[in-house]
Amino acid sequence: MNLLWVTAKRLGEDLASTTQLAVTNSLAKRGWDVTIVAPKGSAPQQSNVSSELDADENSSKPTFFEVKRSRKPGLGWLTFGRHLKKMLPNVVKGGSFDVALVEWQAVAGSHKALTKFKIPWLIVDRSPPVFRSLAGQLQWFEYRRAYKLASKNGVAGSVPKSQALADWNRQHKRIIEPVSILEAGVDVSRFNPSNFTGKPSIIYHGQLDKERNIMQLVDIGSLIAERGIDFKMRIAGAGNCLRELQKTATEHEWLEVLGPIPSDQIPLFLSSGHVALFPLPDGENWRLASPLKVREWAAAGLPMVLSNITPHKSIGDRNWVKLVEHDATSDEWANQVEELLNSDLKKLGAEARSDAETEFDWDITTRELVLKIIELGGAK
Repeated sequence: MNLLWVTAKRLGEDLASTTQLAVTNSLAKRGWDVTIVAPKGSAPQQSNVSSELDADENSSKPTFFEVKRSRKPGLGWLTFGRHLKKMLPNVVKGGSFDVALVEWQAVAGSHKALTKFKIPWLIVDRSPPVFRSLAGQLQWFEYRRAYKLASKNGVAGSVPKSQALADWNRQHKRIIEPVSILEAGVDVSRFNPSNFTGKPSIIYHGQLDKERNIMQLVDIGSLIAERGIDFKMRIAGAGNCLRELQKTATEHEWLEVLGPIPSDQIPLFLSSGHVALFPLPDGENWRLASPLKVREWAAAGLPMVLSNITPHKSIGDRNWVKLVEHDATSDEWANQVEELLNSDLKKLGAEARSDAETEFDWDITTRELVLKIIELGGAK
C-alpha cells in the first residue's frame, strides 16, 4: 500500500520530528511504501534522516518531496501552506496513494488536492500551538482553521497524540470522529541502556524553552552542588533559553550545555546518564501531551524525576519514576534526585528498559493507526 504523509516538521532537525521518522520506519517494516512531503532541510540533516530511515535493509525507502518554509517567526506556516498548495497536486497526480496523513499545519495546503484525486485522509494532531506570542496567535488561528477545513472537506478521521488531546478537542467541539490515538513511542532498538559508570550524571534532552520551566534545572543543580554531591548535569537541545543556559554553564563546573545534537547521536548522549530530570509545568498544552521524552529515557534505561502532571502520570506507577508536584520547591526536587542517585540505579534502569521493550515501542503504539489506514486504503 502507498501512504502519503504531509508534515510541517523539518525531519531530523526539528526535535518534534521523531514521530514522523519512527512511524515511517514502522510502516515500512509492514511493507508500506511511504512518500513524505516536508519542509526543506540542510544537507547534513537530510543525511541524518536517511540514516534513521535505513535501519531495516528489508524495508522500502521513503520518497521525499521538499516544500519551502520560511524560518522567520510567524511566516513559516504561511510560506509552507502556499508552496504546498502549488506543488502537492503534482505529487498526488504522479503517485497512486491509498491514504494520506496530513498534519494540521498542512491541511490548508493539502485538502483541495486530496479531494480532487479522491484520496482518503486523516488529520494528524501532534500538538496544538505552544506559544502565546504574536506568532503563536497566528498559529492558533491556523490550528482552528485546519479543523474547520478538515471537517468541511471530507476528512476520514483524526489522529491526536493522546486521549487527553482528543478529550480537549471534544470539549471545544472540534473533534473529528473517528479518533485513532497515536501515543508517543520509541524505537527501543536504537538505544543502549546506561551502564551507570563514572561520575553521576543528571541529564535532560529536549526543547529548552522558558515555557517548559527549563531554568529550574539549574536551580535544582545548584542545590545539589551545595550539598557536596559530586555530579554532572548535562543538557542538550534548542530553544529560547539556550543562550542563557550556555552563559550559566560558564559559572558552574558541574553544568554542561551541549545545545542541539543530531537525532542519531541522542541514544549515545542518553546512555551517558544516570538520572533524567524534567520539571515540566502544569500548563494546558503539557496536559495534552504524550510523554515521548519519558519513553526515550526509559529505552535508555534511565530512572527519572518528573513533574506530577497528566502526561507523566499516564506512564502509570513505576519504580523507576519519581513524581514531584509541579509547583514544588527546588529543594523538594533536589531531595528526590538525591534519593534516586543513592538507590540501586542498575536495577531501576533494567526495569525501565524492560517496560520500554514491552509497552513503548513504536511497533506497539502504532497498531491502532495502522488498522485505521488499512481500513481506509481498502487492504485485504
